[in-house]
Amino acid sequence: MKQFFLTLFALISSLAFAFPQTGTITGQIKDAETGETLPFCSVFVNNTTLSTVTDMEGKYMLSGLEAGPLELGFSFMGYVAETRKLTLNAGGTLTVNLSLKPFAQELSDVEIKASRDKNWERDLRKFQNLFIGIDEAAAKTTILNPWVIDFPVAAEKGGFVAKADQPIEIENVFLGYKITFNLKDFFDSPTNYRIVGAARFEEMKPESEIQKSTWEKNRADVYRKSPMNMFRAMLKGAHEREGFYLYGDKAGGSASMNMRSDIFANELGKSVVPYKADPLVTPTSPPGTYLLNLKGRIEIHYQKGFAQANTYKDAPYPISWLEVTKGQVKVKENGMVLNPEDVVFSGDMDRKRISNLLPLDYNAEKAILLQDLAKTAKNYQEKIYLHTDKPYYYAGDQLFFKGYFAYGNPYLRDELSKVLHVEVISGDRDLVIEKKFPIRDGIVVGDFYLPDTLSGETYFLRAYTNWMRNYGPNQYFMQPLSVLNPYKRIINEESVSAWTNEGVSLQSDKIVFGVREKVTITLKLTDPKGRPAASTLSVGVWDAEQLVSIQRYPEMNQSLNLSGVSETLGLDRFSYPVEKQLRFSGKVSDEKGKGVAADVTAFVNDFQGMIELQSNTEGNFNLDEMEFYGPMRLGFAASDKKGKPLVVKVDAPLKAPVALPTDFIFPRVTTLATPIRGVEIPEEVTEQDTKPAEKAGRKAIYGSPDFIIEGEKLTKTGSSIDLVNSLVGNIPGAQVTLVPGTGRQMIRLRGGAMSGSISMEPVVMLDGVVLVTGGGTSVSDNIRSINPFDIDRVEVVSRMVPMLGDQGRNGVIAIYLKDKLNPNNELSGLGMVEFMIEGYQPPGNFIPVDYENSSPQIEKDDRQTLYWNPYLVTDEKGELIFTFYSNDTTGPVVVEVRGLTVAGEIIQGTFVLNKK
Repeated sequence: MKQFFLTLFALISSLAFAFPQTGTITGQIKDAETGETLPFCSVFVNNTTLSTVTDMEGKYMLSGLEAGPLELGFSFMGYVAETRKLTLNAGGTLTVNLSLKPFAQELSDVEIKASRDKNWERDLRKFQNLFIGIDEAAAKTTILNPWVIDFPVAAEKGGFVAKADQPIEIENVFLGYKITFNLKDFFDSPTNYRIVGAARFEEMKPESEIQKSTWEKNRADVYRKSPMNMFRAMLKGAHEREGFYLYGDKAGGSASMNMRSDIFANELGKSVVPYKADPLVTPTSPPGTYLLNLKGRIEIHYQKGFAQANTYKDAPYPISWLEVTKGQVKVKENGMVLNPEDVVFSGDMDRKRISNLLPLDYNAEKAILLQDLAKTAKNYQEKIYLHTDKPYYYAGDQLFFKGYFAYGNPYLRDELSKVLHVEVISGDRDLVIEKKFPIRDGIVVGDFYLPDTLSGETYFLRAYTNWMRNYGPNQYFMQPLSVLNPYKRIINEESVSAWTNEGVSLQSDKIVFGVREKVTITLKLTDPKGRPAASTLSVGVWDAEQLVSIQRYPEMNQSLNLSGVSETLGLDRFSYPVEKQLRFSGKVSDEKGKGVAADVTAFVNDFQGMIELQSNTEGNFNLDEMEFYGPMRLGFAASDKKGKPLVVKVDAPLKAPVALPTDFIFPRVTTLATPIRGVEIPEEVTEQDTKPAEKAGRKAIYGSPDFIIEGEKLTKTGSSIDLVNSLVGNIPGAQVTLVPGTGRQMIRLRGGAMSGSISMEPVVMLDGVVLVTGGGTSVSDNIRSINPFDIDRVEVVSRMVPMLGDQGRNGVIAIYLKDKLNPNNELSGLGMVEFMIEGYQPPGNFIPVDYENSSPQIEKDDRQTLYWNPYLVTDEKGELIFTFYSNDTTGPVVVEVRGLTVAGEIIQGTFVLNKK
């Protein structure tokens, strides 16, 4: 029996599937001697798959780390590996800078290999047995760079020592991990051994679904019979249910195992008895840690396993022995041992080494559940609820939303959809708006503009995933959406004043508040048992004087209700696959329409990038694993073996059929003589101002321009040095003003309106690329940076451009340079065919007004949505605080809260403030 001391330093628990309290670690790595930064240095959380590499400036960032104690590992070829212990606070950011020391002398691999002799090879075989193990997993685990290991003479008689200056690279084909191990200490003797180091895990890519399933099964099996699982089960009193039966030496029985018979039934009750400890578990500090009282020699029978060599003839399963030096094992809730130096194993568990090591972020509970989970439609169900920033809208408004998912089994979340389809459908079943949004961790946050041309009042907001289509339209999210013109109002009789509140209470620092006044809100969240609930939330605050408090339908619990799917319905008849990324397909055919296998080249956005594809024998090809925002222009080229161009087509995605419900009731509307907010009347313009230019060619993302100014006209004004004034002077209705105190020029086109970023300026595009503002760069700065004599033309859009998100709310100034023009502006002459595909909807931000730091000053504040935040998360007390500023009206304000707790329980509440 040997003392077992395998230390990997990391002190973190398995990651939860919901909303853990996390933190971030950043820093920079340098050479300790020269001070130069080290790019591509590995930074990792020890004994996990959580890792990153430094950038070209030696900087790194690890985010989303679970709060608590952990240890970082730092590794770079040719430098001494380092580790740093630290404690990460929830929501905090730690900076860990480090200088790595280079080795004094580094031999080449050839020199190292040449210096190895037969004694070293004998020691290596011994080391492999002790370090990797001798079981089935060890047989499929290989040290890829054994030459970095040395075996110096041990100071202790009978001892065996190993050292490695470079990280040991290990490939475990049994579990599907590549491990980089920084060996700090290795020692073996007849009485004990110890392995001290830091391990970085990397999941290997399976070659097939069969190999993937095999790895998942092997990982679950290794965990099931591990000491970690045994200790975790002991905390819950479930160790026998997990297969671990414990026995202790009977007082006065046989003093030595060697004197027992090889029939366990004969020894039970004579030399060994079932182990009992009262108490077995004692809570200790810090919270979340426990003491297991395990005294004497404990015999462990794992009855759910199988052993090739049996200790007892009537016990064909693995048997181990455990002795704890001080009689207590300190463990965390997940079973991780915090005092491994006091734990002594022998038998089967003593033979487990690195080949049976799982990363600490391996979610064993999830993996085991997924293995045993029946593939039924009920278990694989997913449903969506959208919470919008206000109950209804006016044409031209920006609609903000947050989507919450419910799953038939929460652990299947990562196996299901990652793309959400959101649509606005008219009462005539026409698709008015179609957008796609990425799903991250069961949450979707997005926004889009409602065209100011919408003239109807009855629309529907629909949301679904491709996978939901297998369950039918009744599984989609469908909400009636009133979109009014400025002269329409919902009548007050449609107002409701009673809401269902679940798990949320609200406290305001002011009972009544005036115009443009700061209001601070405190929310407290509790679960059904009244305990503080960790939750993710979205909160909308809107003006109830301008907007009537109509009934929100459907409610959150109705949308996320998972009932109604049979327990026995399988997945074999499902035809719509899970969408985990954007995917587009196409076909290559000859002039007769027959599919052809060929090499296909896709040119991205006028040759800014290139994608190489290949069609199969039927001519089909796919664009997989795509993630981009907004439209993408693709030019395809394919030719046969003789160089003759082939026909390429991109398949149009098959849209979900529109089935509108018949039981929805829209609120009644009246028409007034005055608009709810200012409506700008377009100025009269001359035919010369609005005449389209033939040079416009291909339709741009913003459609047809309202005005086109030729470059020559800009240089004839006499103001060519100041392009801003020269340009604005040629745009009817445009204005240039100076921001007080800054001297910065601000441009406004007619029809401009305040955007979510508190800006009234248009977006500037140069040859189709949006010029970014912010960080000291303004719209006027971008324009002034362009030489007027290089400009071919300027296209101006004074209306809102929904395709550009929040940036396009105030129009577009699109500048085209002379040297970027293609006279024909067509790709057909190059043997190409062009398509436009849509990616994810570009995100827009809701930035609330802050009158303490507002610039420019707002003359009239008639905002309807005063506050919107879809990223709120409660603290450990289940609380959160936020602030907003009221507008210029004096009526009531509605605060609407929606969310989910960590356990998936619904949080919802609606409150009225400043009510007269």
